[in-house]
Parts: sequence; C-alpha cells; structure tokens
Amino acid sequence: MPIKRKLQISNGHYLRLDQLARLLHFLNSQRADSSLTMADLETETGLPIRQVRNRISMARALRICEEKTLYLTSFGALTAEHDSFIEAKGTLEYMHYTAAGDLRNLIWYEVFNTLLPDEPAKDYHGWINYFRLALAGQYTEHSLKKHLTQEIRFVIEAYLDGSFQKLDLLNRAADGRLYRRRYLNPEPLVLAAMLYDYAGNQRTHTLQVGEMPQIPGAPPRVLGMDESTFRQQALKLHEKGYLRYEGTHNLDQIRLKPDYQGITFLQAYYQNTEPQAMVASKNKGAQ
Repeated sequence: MPIKRKLQISNGHYLRLDQLARLLHFLNSQRADSSLTMADLETETGLPIRQVRNRISMARALRICEEKTLYLTSFGALTAEHDSFIEAKGTLEYMHYTAAGDLRNLIWYEVFNTLLPDEPAKDYHGWINYFRLALAGQYTEHSLKKHLTQEIRFVIEAYLDGSFQKLDLLNRAADGRLYRRRYLNPEPLVLAAMLYDYAGNQRTHTLQVGEMPQIPGAPPRVLGMDESTFRQQALKLHEKGYLRYEGTHNLDQIRLKPDYQGITFLQAYYQNTEPQAMVASKNKGAQ
C-alpha cells in the first residue's frame, strides 16, 4: 500500500515548541485516559480548536504523538518528562530526524533529502518554483499557490528564525539563497538512536557507511553529513561501544547490536546514563 504524503502540516501556522510543550505535558498527564478528545485539549490549553488540531498535526509529524490517536509515543513521553520546554539539543536533533526523514511529510522531507542536497542553492521564490514544477498535476492550483507557500514558509522559518535555529542546519546567503551546512557534532547517544531507529524500520542490523549519506531519509542524509563526516561519527560511536564499525577486508559498514533499540539510546540520553540492553523485546526503533 503506497504511503500517503501530506502537503499540509502547518495549515498556515509556524512551529512554536512552547505551545507544543503545553499540549505534550497535558497528554503525558492523561496517558491513562483513552477517552481524551481534541475538545479536552482546547479546554486545558486555552488554544482555539483550530490551533489544537494544528499543533497535533505538527506533533505527529515530529513523531511525539501517535499518528491516529492522542497518545504520546515513547519519544514524546521521554521528552515530556525530561525536556519540559522542548529545547535540549538532542531533542531538536531527534525531532529533525523524525520530521525530515519521514516520507509522509512531503515538503519537510523533500527539502532535506532532495532540494538542499541535489539542487543548486535557491532563494525563497526559487523553492516555490521548484516545488510547483515538481508537484504539478498532483495537487490543485489552489493548493500549489496557498498551501505549498505556507509549508515552505513553515520550514524556512523553523530553521532560520524559530525552533530549529539552534541546530544551524539552514542558512541564508547575502543574496537570499538558502543552503545547508554539514552537521558535525550531533549528540552521540541521539545519533545512535537515529541509526537504530532507521535500521529497525529497514529491518536490518547492518548499514553501509558509504551509501548512507545518499539514501533519502537516512540520518546522515537529513543531517547533511558527507561520507567522511559520517564515517568519523560512526567511529566515535564504535569507540563508545554503541555499535560496531567494520572497516577491514574491504568492509565499510556499521553492525548494530541486536539487544539495543533506538529508544534505548534516547533513554540513556535523557537520564544521563549508559545505554542498557533490552531484554526479550520485539519492539523496533524509537516509536
């Protein structure tokens, strides 16, 4: 069954993690309540119902809220408990990976997996023209004028002036052209969580280092790492014992430990501990 891609995540709003944090904490406090509704969120947060629906849409894109319910994911619950204002570097890194690495988030995904790595640097209007051509015939003219423009503004604002500015992944040149920078210093435990989550989704324990920066949705691709940078990061994770880097006998690959999952490393990051092997668990990734 083909994945349904979503053009509208923002619905004209910008990403405001302080408002999202209010929703997150309420959802975390009500985890046992299966009858929770959008109207309950409106009452508790004081936000209009349209904004509540919009924030939940963003929470789902960031994978802190489940796709079709109001339950928090494991990552969302950890964030609510350990990063009250959603401002820790590792939280932002993992949120960027989940949003920009998810094929369903059409514009977010294509910006970091196609437009920025494969196209010459363009300004805001260049981005609009690029996507209008790429999506012609797939959406109505109204959507390509209004909703597409809203989504592009949403992504640019989030990384240049808003919640993800701290990561310095997107920059604007003096002539207005937008370009990305290589991300050189990710939190080791969070990068490990990304790799285990990605591998879990691919149903593999082995990742090829030279290929990963070219694979859409893969952690080094969405972080803008080239092959050399990613290999250096892989070696650091190998030295910490988080995974095994195999570089002899013509190998250039990462082998992940079968008793560890993405959530293992996120828990360790937030609790400031070393990751602990999971026992007899069949869950995959950091859902």
